[in-house]
Amino acid sequence: MAKIKTAEKILIGATRLFAEHGYDGAIMDDLAEQCGVNKASIYYHHKDKITLYEHCLDALFTPIADAITAAVEQEEEAVFKLEAHINTFAKESAANPYFAAILMREMAAGGIKLPVLARQQMQRILRLLKKTLAQGKAEGVFKKTEALTVHFMIVGTINLFVATIPLRNALAIEEGQSLKVSNVKPVAKYVAQSIISSLLIKREIK
Repeated sequence: MAKIKTAEKILIGATRLFAEHGYDGAIMDDLAEQCGVNKASIYYHHKDKITLYEHCLDALFTPIADAITAAVEQEEEAVFKLEAHINTFAKESAANPYFAAILMREMAAGGIKLPVLARQQMQRILRLLKKTLAQGKAEGVFKKTEALTVHFMIVGTINLFVATIPLRNALAIEEGQSLKVSNVKPVAKYVAQSIISSLLIKREIK
């Protein structure tokens, strides 16, 4: 197995730290200790804490935006584009739980520390959604709607589900196994059906 480079090791450790403690709560001394490096090494590879945060979020957000774009572009009809958008966002979020944790922290704080590169990737996802909804309206399939509201419905529901998996697993001990659900696929399917059905004019999603 190839040895992980120092810069990548720092990036992985920092992403976990930011997800668990937020930007302000992430201590660089702790990161250095966890990664087995000194603080000078952190700043050599990532300049400063703000830059490190930018690098972490760019590494998280960009692949997700890329995956959603690729999935949507494979479909032709707006209904299936929207379904692919939601399912892919859910799949990628579940595969990268630090994304959900960090994004929820940022949204709770009003997004004031969300780096420009991360904002740009979220804007890519929103623009793609707007394009799909506009296509659906042009096809005579979707009602006129507010893309930002739909975006929040998707991101908020999926991220809350992913971010609270550890909580539900803990509660399942007291409340029963019904809370111990970590498979995002049925959740994504339900969200897609609910949103698409509310938008459809002439037909229902199967």
